[in-house]
Amino acid sequence: MKSYDIDIFRLSNKLHQFEFRIDKTFFESREQELVENGDVKVHIEMDKNDRFISMDFHLNGTVELVCDRSLDQFNYPIEEHQKVIFKYGDQETELSEDMVIITAQTQQINVAQYIFEFIGLALPMKKLHPRYQDDQEGPVMYSSQDSTGEPQATEADPRWNELKRLKKD
Repeated sequence: MKSYDIDIFRLSNKLHQFEFRIDKTFFESREQELVENGDVKVHIEMDKNDRFISMDFHLNGTVELVCDRSLDQFNYPIEEHQKVIFKYGDQETELSEDMVIITAQTQQINVAQYIFEFIGLALPMKKLHPRYQDDQEGPVMYSSQDSTGEPQATEADPRWNELKRLKKD
């Protein structure tokens, strides 16, 4: 992952731009099962000054996902914009997902983990193949059955009736 190192020590205080190409090799090098393949272009605009470094990440491309319903693979387009600020301090620590403290002696920043996390943020919670996008089928409902296999009739909790009455008032 050295190819994702940005040597900040030698850079002057001004705006810098970096380009990275994310492909199957990148995803295989990480021990994860979220994404196995993709083609994502990453453009980073880094503004360096004496107090902090600001990095704007622009991700654009496609990743290969597995449909949760059919287990078919499909390409999912992603477009993500995120910002991370690196402030100078006494010791290295992560204050939040978009604010990191680094020391003045830090010579380089590896952006691979940030890129991977931003790709993960661009993915949907429910991964559906495009052929299911217009599917009007609602969520799958399960019902309990008794030992004979017949559905059990369940009575509604009387507290709900009381809440419905309050809602009407």
